[in-house]
Amino acid sequence: MRRLVVLGIAEVVTGLVVGVVVASSGDDGGGNSSSTGSVPELAPLPGSSDLGSGTRSERTDTGKTTTGDSGGTPAPTTPPAGGGGSGGTPAPPQDSPQNDTPPPSGSPAEKFEQFCQENPGAC
Repeated sequence: MRRLVVLGIAEVVTGLVVGVVVASSGDDGGGNSSSTGSVPELAPLPGSSDLGSGTRSERTDTGKTTTGDSGGTPAPTTPPAGGGGSGGTPAPPQDSPQNDTPPPSGSPAEKFEQFCQENPGAC
């Protein structure tokens, strides 16, 4: 019985020591717990092409974001025209005032449309 008590106390002490070590491992040694880190600037690998949007964002010391022109090639916004499709299923036609497709019965979309008909100012 004594042996179990000693073993239990040793486990508790070991747990406390591990907890203190883990809790203090986040300290950078400067004594200041509210330190601000810096983000390194990333550069593309040599030989890689720049497929970015043509702009880059930089964070200033105040935390605000500024946008500048990086001179890159803008990314295409529309897929190229031609017969080389992916073979996927075409998207269903979108629901619009010109193409009003009713939602399935009892669905949340049907309840929303019913609410909008009853309360046109809310939608």
